[in-house]
Amino acid sequence: MTETTASSFSLLTEPWIVARFRDGSTREVSVRQAFAKADDIVDLGGEVPTQTFAIVRLLLAVLHSALRPVRNPDQVWKALWESREPLPDLVDTYLKEHADRFDLLHAEQPFYQVADLATKSAEVSSLGKLIADVPNGQPFFTTRLKSGVDRISFAEAARWIVHCQAFDPSGIKSGAVGDKRVKDGKGYPIGTGWAGTLGGLLIEGKSLRETLLLNLVLGDPDGEPLSDDDLPLWERAPLGPGEEERGGPTGPADLFTWPSRRIRLAHDGDSVTGVVIANGDPLKPQLVRGVHKLEPMTVWRRSETQEKALKVGSGTHVYMPLEHDPNRMIWRGLSALLPQGIREEQRRNGAKYLPALSLYWLAQMSDKGILPSTQFRTRAIGMAYGVQSATVAEIVDDALSMSSILLAQQGRHLAALALGVVQQTDTAVFQLGVLARNLAIAKGGEPDGPGDRLRELAYFTLDSPFRLWLSRLASATDVLDAREEWYSEARTTLIRPARQAVDASGPSAWVGRENSRTGKLVNTAEAFGWFLREVHRALPDSDAADRARQDEENKEVVQ
Repeated sequence: MTETTASSFSLLTEPWIVARFRDGSTREVSVRQAFAKADDIVDLGGEVPTQTFAIVRLLLAVLHSALRPVRNPDQVWKALWESREPLPDLVDTYLKEHADRFDLLHAEQPFYQVADLATKSAEVSSLGKLIADVPNGQPFFTTRLKSGVDRISFAEAARWIVHCQAFDPSGIKSGAVGDKRVKDGKGYPIGTGWAGTLGGLLIEGKSLRETLLLNLVLGDPDGEPLSDDDLPLWERAPLGPGEEERGGPTGPADLFTWPSRRIRLAHDGDSVTGVVIANGDPLKPQLVRGVHKLEPMTVWRRSETQEKALKVGSGTHVYMPLEHDPNRMIWRGLSALLPQGIREEQRRNGAKYLPALSLYWLAQMSDKGILPSTQFRTRAIGMAYGVQSATVAEIVDDALSMSSILLAQQGRHLAALALGVVQQTDTAVFQLGVLARNLAIAKGGEPDGPGDRLRELAYFTLDSPFRLWLSRLASATDVLDAREEWYSEARTTLIRPARQAVDASGPSAWVGRENSRTGKLVNTAEAFGWFLREVHRALPDSDAADRARQDEENKEVVQ
């Protein structure tokens, strides 16, 4: 906006979402433009990856709400996937009904804010409290110049306010006047924003339209429609300074727009100059019954610790979001992503992990013939927090391309292959660490440390080849050939750094030393020989693959 006395900034009509188009250009679009140009937009961007995740969830909340009520989830989703009907035809009427609630500067009900939010001292914080790429207490480690923190445009402020409600760290917040939880002028920690508790998974298609539909879960794991009471924030009464006392979330749209904070932007009519951020509505996953059937964009882990702490009854399981490990590549946790890895019996009896509801939904759509075989990218996006989750430590952004056939029953043999390959590769990489440890003992060095570094290097080297192999797996005509292709690649990749470690071990390691734990002599030749045997056991060569193929053929003859 060019006016110096702006009194309105509608997220529906003003450009603020960063979008990348098919022609390679990047520009800002409004909410309505995002839906209107969804077929031409490749993906969404922003200052940080977590911003993309939060904004896609906002658009999904719009789509969910515009479609409500849904009585036949499968058929509605099928019609959307097969239709070429522009998305604005679905959402425009709905957005017009709620247009006032999307105004960032509205005098009474500003978007995602509380109009009269204030502290007792009337203090307004700097924008560093809102902007997640300004590390708390470490301003020298950011690429943002000081002027970029003094003031930002309304468009950027809109992106950060959506991000703040989703990912704001925990810690002490401003004490809002009217919030009965405030003590001594402070708002004491209630936890991070809801999305910050997740190991976020965003399924990306070839366009924004595909991305929205691939993440649009219209039914629960049993195929039942979602609740008609699943309302986004803009359909509820305007927020006040205190906590809403309305119970837990009712569905995806509610969770996508959960008001974890109370916020008010300060502006001078031209740009945003400050912010007030206070505590909003806390949300702890272990306290929301069946939350794993409502939140679709994360993998879940069963928590027996929480089950004991909450004293839940027999047969009741507590699931917590499986957060991302910044040091672990997404493909190493493939078993938790694929619905094929969880049998129905395990699901009923309390599986250790549950796949993201979005991936489970797509598996159902594939099994029912609604979703044809298609390639998509599963993107892991999340935030790692510092001590007591009060600061941002690291942002996770990783992605894995695969075919939808890996989710479906018809692709169960390929899913089993992929899961087995990951497991055997982990075993082989572990042996590389054992080699490093044995070489260190052989030359009289410290056994701890070298193995970890060598394993890290191995996973880094294996990363790109495995992603490429997995992306092509759906076209494999022979499972054993596909497995041997990877095993050969992995063996070559792992033996290379092993030989380098041997060459660097020095003359003394060839003589060797006694292992104080086993009493046996350890030298380079013994260590490398053991490594080769174990690697070939974990990743058998083609001769072993031929024997396995013959075994399979013999089995078929017998049957």
